[in-house]
Amino acid sequence: MDKNSHKIKILFVITKSNFGGAQKYVYDLATKLPQRDFDVTVVVGALGVLTDKLNEQGIRAITIPSLKRDVNPLKDFLSFVELWKIFRAERPDIIHLNSAKASGLGALAGRLASVPKIIFTAHGWAFNEDRSHLSRLIIKIISCATVILCHQTIA
Repeated sequence: MDKNSHKIKILFVITKSNFGGAQKYVYDLATKLPQRDFDVTVVVGALGVLTDKLNEQGIRAITIPSLKRDVNPLKDFLSFVELWKIFRAERPDIIHLNSAKASGLGALAGRLASVPKIIFTAHGWAFNEDRSHLSRLIIKIISCATVILCHQTIA
């Protein structure tokens, strides 16, 4: 990247801050992108192992305490509003969404905040989990909407 151009601002978004597969994936991407070319921030639901490891590497993390894995309409709405506010304030070039909840809320918030590039990594499909038929149907519809709202999906 030449010195007259700006760094590409990327926000990674993930629900949990433990250090499972999706979190390690976000950590690896966030810490391996060249700092001279990318301004990286990770948005996460809570403090934890992931945020500790990111801080050790000098990567900024923003927490959204209402962003939880379980469905809670009030907390989900609050998380959506917080994501939208963060996207509007940060003005990222790219958001990279990870985990079903963060991706569903983040894709819509990203579109409404006019984020130029929205990427979604599907680490698994929640509609394949052992749930009631109605729950699986609702999750499948939301998952399809997430894919439609994103510019690129990685599976």
